[in-house]
Amino acid sequence: MGRPVIVAITGLLLAVTPGCARQENGGERDTSPRRDGIRHSQVKTPRTGVHTGRRAVPSAGCSRRAPLTGRHSFRGRSYLLKRPRGDGRIPAPLIIDLHGLRSSAFLQALYARMPTQGSARGFIVVQPESARGRSGWKLPGMRGGRSDIRYVRGLLDHLESELCVDRAREYATGFSNGAGLAAALVCGLGGRLAGVAPVAGLNLARPCPGARPTTIVAFHGTADRTVPYRGGEPYGGDRTKIPAWMRPADGVFALPPVPAVARQWARSFRCATAVRGSRGAGVGRLSHPGCRNGTRVELYTIEGGGHIWPGAFRLGGGAARDQINATTIILNAFSRSA
Repeated sequence: MGRPVIVAITGLLLAVTPGCARQENGGERDTSPRRDGIRHSQVKTPRTGVHTGRRAVPSAGCSRRAPLTGRHSFRGRSYLLKRPRGDGRIPAPLIIDLHGLRSSAFLQALYARMPTQGSARGFIVVQPESARGRSGWKLPGMRGGRSDIRYVRGLLDHLESELCVDRAREYATGFSNGAGLAAALVCGLGGRLAGVAPVAGLNLARPCPGARPTTIVAFHGTADRTVPYRGGEPYGGDRTKIPAWMRPADGVFALPPVPAVARQWARSFRCATAVRGSRGAGVGRLSHPGCRNGTRVELYTIEGGGHIWPGAFRLGGGAARDQINATTIILNAFSRSA
């Protein structure tokens, strides 16, 4: 892909539910009206056979003609949109996919392949661009650290007005700096999201007291030198690699260990006792099931893995591991969440 593209993707720091397929393809739709006059839909997707067991909460956009797949704009920033097949009039779950530092929506789409795989399973996938001149996301703890949380909130409102979204099934994922924002949205959006999946960046955002239980599925390599798995300073302490706008307001650069952050989320959600397992050689899985509201917290640890998206092609961020595919696991997890 050439060195500029590799640098763009790997210099990344502090840097799902089968959706609603076309009814004529065999989906079963319940359009019984509620007392508020809104019709909710309950859909079984023929492609996967997964039934959510719950009624969808349609957005205002269900009464409008859906915009085409492609690049669109909101508040001066562009975003990529990929819709599932169909006429766009049945509520579909939505995934916000956030790129890493010095990357872009387009490069994230190539790297994680969330638009192609997610839309094939009935998800609307949206990949926004960060603010012009930053090429990354502001996180809590930075100066102006809530600006991108506010932007994502506004973007979700915009998407709900333009698309037929199941408002009960909105999710976020991201890589590195984008993973940090995905995790920060659990608290920042006040429980609006049904699930988040941070890849190589769970410990960039701290859990908050009283957070609404949210399914969290995280991935991290133990040999990650950009966002260290065991905690400490990013980039091995080389602060010259951290843009000035990204530096913490209090000047403290140390990150907590990834497993400690996962445990903190699990305690906050009152999850059951953790269960340890594996997903093949070199990949550990720590699962905290039985959290409130049917949620769970899962951490996939890739032994010797670098700053990578598991299952994606290697781009210089350290050792890759092919035993698991993060995109598939994320979509499976979002498909099962209530």
